[in-house]
Amino acid sequence: MKANAILLNNKDNVVTATCDIDQGHTVLYFKDSELCEITAIEKIPAWNKAAIAPINNEETVIKYGEIIGAAMEDIAVGAYVSHLNIRSLPRDYKKELK
Repeated sequence: MKANAILLNNKDNVVTATCDIDQGHTVLYFKDSELCEITAIEKIPAWNKAAIAPINNEETVIKYGEIIGAAMEDIAVGAYVSHLNIRSLPRDYKKELK
């Protein structure tokens, strides 16, 4: 089978779709050398994010191994993750660089 999504870091709770993935279709991605799969519960547009783990309201969304925001609602496995269900978080980059 061929992957249709990319896991950028093993800490991530989202993957990036490399093509449009219709609701009910399989999202395939590699975690190390293991091919993993979930089912898309809604359409995931190409180059957008899908949740690969449940993300509860106010929990962080992780991509590139970094926090990219917080969930504004519970996000189920296979859901489309976008500006509609996550919000930016302020960061103190000076502290993070120490």
